[in-house]
Amino acid sequence: MKTRLSLLALACLAATLPAAAQTATPDNKLEKVEVTGTMIKRLDAETPAPVTILKREDILRTGATSLDELLRMDPSTGAGGLDDLGSGNGFAAGTASISMRGMGSAATLVLINGRRIAPAGVVDPNSGQSTVFNINSIPMSAIERVEILKSGASSLYGSDALAGVVNVILRSDYQGQMIEVNAKQRFDGLFKNQTVNGTVGFGNIADDGYNVMIGAEVYLRDGVNITEAPDLVRSDILTKLYNRLVPSSTSSYPGNLYTYNNGLAGSFRGMLSSECKTQAPYSSTVSTPRCLWDSNQYASYVGEQKRGSVFARGTLRVNAVTQVSAEIMASRVKNEYTDSPTSRSESLTTWGDSQGNTVQYMGLALPANHPQNPTRLASASNPIKLPNSSGGTTTYTKPTVLGLRYRFADIPYGYSTEADNVRMVVSGQTEWNGWDLDGGILHHFQRNTKDLHGRLSLSGLNKVVNDGSYVFGGVNSADVLAIMAPDLHDWGKAQTSSVDLRGSREIGQLAGGAAMLGLGGEFRHESFEVGADPRTAAGDIIGRGIGEASGSRNVAAAYAEVQAPLFKGLETQTALRAEHYTDFGNAVTAKVGAKYKLTDTISLRGSWANGFRAPSLSQISKSSVFSFSSGYRDPRLCPVVDTTNNNCSLSLSTVSLANPDLKPEKSDSYTLGVLFSPTRSTDVIVDGWYIERRGEVDRLSAQEILNRESQFPGMVLRLPTTDGTLGQVFQVRRPYLNLAKTRTSGVDYDLTQRFSLAELGKVRLSLRGTRMLMRKQQDEAGQAAVETLGFYKVPRSKASLSANWSRDAWSVTMTGNYQSGFQTFDAGGTCDSTLVSKGYADLCRMKAWRTLDLSVSYKGFKGIRLSTTIRNLADSRPPLDPNETEVGVTGSVANAYGRYLTVNASYEF
Repeated sequence: MKTRLSLLALACLAATLPAAAQTATPDNKLEKVEVTGTMIKRLDAETPAPVTILKREDILRTGATSLDELLRMDPSTGAGGLDDLGSGNGFAAGTASISMRGMGSAATLVLINGRRIAPAGVVDPNSGQSTVFNINSIPMSAIERVEILKSGASSLYGSDALAGVVNVILRSDYQGQMIEVNAKQRFDGLFKNQTVNGTVGFGNIADDGYNVMIGAEVYLRDGVNITEAPDLVRSDILTKLYNRLVPSSTSSYPGNLYTYNNGLAGSFRGMLSSECKTQAPYSSTVSTPRCLWDSNQYASYVGEQKRGSVFARGTLRVNAVTQVSAEIMASRVKNEYTDSPTSRSESLTTWGDSQGNTVQYMGLALPANHPQNPTRLASASNPIKLPNSSGGTTTYTKPTVLGLRYRFADIPYGYSTEADNVRMVVSGQTEWNGWDLDGGILHHFQRNTKDLHGRLSLSGLNKVVNDGSYVFGGVNSADVLAIMAPDLHDWGKAQTSSVDLRGSREIGQLAGGAAMLGLGGEFRHESFEVGADPRTAAGDIIGRGIGEASGSRNVAAAYAEVQAPLFKGLETQTALRAEHYTDFGNAVTAKVGAKYKLTDTISLRGSWANGFRAPSLSQISKSSVFSFSSGYRDPRLCPVVDTTNNNCSLSLSTVSLANPDLKPEKSDSYTLGVLFSPTRSTDVIVDGWYIERRGEVDRLSAQEILNRESQFPGMVLRLPTTDGTLGQVFQVRRPYLNLAKTRTSGVDYDLTQRFSLAELGKVRLSLRGTRMLMRKQQDEAGQAAVETLGFYKVPRSKASLSANWSRDAWSVTMTGNYQSGFQTFDAGGTCDSTLVSKGYADLCRMKAWRTLDLSVSYKGFKGIRLSTTIRNLADSRPPLDPNETEVGVTGSVANAYGRYLTVNASYEF
């Protein structure tokens, strides 16, 4: 019934203009200019909602070699996106996404040529992300321009467009042959990137009736370990406060001996072997040596990446008003990440399997008869003495099980990710009875795989320890290592298939000009599946989290848009969209916008839109993600904290559970702006914006569910007891719920001034930026809203100031970039106690980051374009992030590249 009412509303919207309005004549036909945020072709690129357009020349000038790098330069993007640099993003490793307005990548819709793409086949429970679009699967050489709609747009594009839309427009009608090379690196040789691409196009649609374009691109990124350049981000502070690149871990190679007591922490009993390369006194008062390990030596600023892609498009003109196109884009992105080899100690580790069963490893211990246990020959007549933490010795008169803290240095630890994309579209455009029609069929398949190395098998480790086949600190065969640490393979896949048809036409004349109507419909099928390696799912990989999901749904949508110039100088835009999802039901969204030309130099514009985000298939369908952590308190069995009560500090399996009763997130967004052009060479654009997002899908923390166990029946699982008493907690289930609310507002500004220097060329000055005014978050209904602006990863301001001089074949651009500082801790939290206690409280706030870029290009040789860009000309180090104690910087707000050079050359023939 609701769907019928929605469709009726669409029909009523289409009838809001006078039925007797005149039909447009061919002479009044609109020129085909497509702008993101409207389905109706228009003459004016400035719509009632703010849109930033990055043209191909602008993109080349930045020197960016990935879409992720390019979009992070835009002031409207903010915290919440994922990067594919050094950390790999855990569950979503190898995925790069974009976030607008600091609202997370799940609130930013990514389109290609105005059509949706399939999400990455990953789940990221650590940050609550769901629908994540991997933007680095799009080759840079295929991009004609990028349009960034900085307003909600669910009424036109459907789910996910809460904060805005990034629409990537691909090249479509190239003629000729071109080869292009790009190389980027620091002046000391680090952070090397190389790109080679080629494009061939032939046929002129107007003259020949067809065009075919084929392109290919290969990109290579070198991995950079922090040991190669440790001082790019305040290595002195990181070393002094957090022992960065200093051997400090007692889980070392060849290891340290400890007492063993069924998973409890033990007492020091000396080194396993004197062959340890990094020995240090046990303490300042005890000179007994112990073996230490540097856990940071494998950390990376960036991981190695290889990208390859091909794209092709063919267009055929059927007649004077009809043409059809077919395009395909295929890519593969491979990332390699390394980390410190895994370690184990004598302490308990708790995790679980995919069925929710708890699995435990009682700690690494050498059996009493193990060939490397120093007490194996102990007896009353042959006592064995081992050192202890007091500086003395402990005597053993019989073989005794000993605990071991050990780093498996002979087993390389890391993982590689691979993302395969195939996107195919067949589309057509024609004119019929006054309608400009555009329709298409799309299929996009994305597969993500993750191969892991160096994770320990519970059964394998127990076997080689018990039979003595693994030699701690010695040489081991490949067969033994394979038993202990089998290679693992996680995978995920997502598919989106759709058919759509939309059209627009003039439906009459109003006082301000021609009124336009757009109508459209879409049917879409989405599927999503993520699976873990069978050994991980069975709980055989010690401490390994598990992500599994499976689901599909159908989506049907109908939408309409009316542009009505009610009187001279006033343009209005009204849009309505109705959708039906086979999992959660219906959604209706609307948008109203207006632009009014007060004078020849001043225009006002504003818009209101409501939006929605459908729960992702990993949140609403059959799925579960297992993770494991320690330090939880059971308030029923530990009403008062007592260090002798195990229920005061539990190691638990926590499970993120899909919830079929989820409702879509909803939003309201507002914009209000002024466009001022006092002269033909001056443009000033200022837009204020406000977004309220409600019912955000997330989970309560495991501790919160423990604290409110009675409100969440069945979510706290306890061991059974025979005497009827309350059993110990072994697992907490965290269902996805419609919980949070976010309100954010700010101001965008774009000022441009152009000068003519006669025969000396032209100068263009521009200032673009965003200043956030408010970002309040409410974690759960009934709780107080907390201001998060100015706290961790939420800078108040981002801006860029550029000056461009061009003359004939030369173009020179200088750009200054600014990002304001922010606290190094989350709102409601406190600064890292280490900083405060060591006298570095000034680092509790990350300072503003300012960089300067220089770009020069020359096109004076026939068919050749040469350009070079120096980013961060002054080699400004990013502000230290004390939360990142290895790398010192987080990729979502800064990078450690320093000054680096990009050189680009293209030859067209």
